[in-house]
Amino acid sequence: MELKNGNGIRWPEGKKIALMVTFDFDEQWLRFSREGRRPLGFADRSRGEYGVVEGLARCLRVMEKHGLKSTFFIPGTVAEKYPELVQKIDKMGHEIGYHGWEHEDRLDMTMEEEEQNMEKAEAVFQKLIGKKPIGARGCWNVTHEFTPQLLRTRGYSYSSIMKNCDYAWIYPGEEEAPLVELPVDHSCDDVTFFYFTFNTPEHRSNYPIGYVFDYWKDIFDELASEEDKIMVLKLHPQLIGRASRSVLLDRFLTYAEEHDAWIAPCCQVADYVKQFGK
Repeated sequence: MELKNGNGIRWPEGKKIALMVTFDFDEQWLRFSREGRRPLGFADRSRGEYGVVEGLARCLRVMEKHGLKSTFFIPGTVAEKYPELVQKIDKMGHEIGYHGWEHEDRLDMTMEEEEQNMEKAEAVFQKLIGKKPIGARGCWNVTHEFTPQLLRTRGYSYSSIMKNCDYAWIYPGEEEAPLVELPVDHSCDDVTFFYFTFNTPEHRSNYPIGYVFDYWKDIFDELASEEDKIMVLKLHPQLIGRASRSVLLDRFLTYAEEHDAWIAPCCQVADYVKQFGK
């Protein structure tokens, strides 16, 4: 794969790194899809609902405190269930991206099935906020060979799913419809540190926030020292929005602001990458 517009990019106003704060607002679908779509017990359903009841508000307050905009990747069915929250996110100036219909993570999904999901989700967002998403993220790190072309065909500007490098790059081909990739990694994903369930497969992560702050700080510092890299925080309101963890996000954003980060939603970074060097 030919990687373009990666090494050597320089960020606006001499900033050393592009930082994107992204939220996957999945409600219980995060857990439902992870566990093979088996019925969830009440406890795990309620853990998913925490993002709606408490976590989202904390995430929005942190971003508002810093005067920053983020990107929310939202499954279509979640948007349909909580229209007022989608409208609130949009009204506050945050970007909304495509994240499946029911947080599908099937490796055997066909292009026709994915396109049907996109059509349904796009129609919901068009109705709620008057526009369709221009960015997409696969669910549970699942993507397909047909995904880049499908995104181009439907007018998307970027994807944020791959793990192959620390800089933004443009998929080869079709220069008239460039598609930017904004890579992510489990090291910047709150699931790695905070996901908890007793259901099979059992998972009990509950790291101290000081440990996670230091870990993210070290990642940030090394990437910033190279000056052409990006850092994408992949967060979930049901996890990062828990009491004390929103403080972690607040602290990290303060550090990033003080150390030459350009903090912007994915759509702005993708547009900058496409224009750089022209």
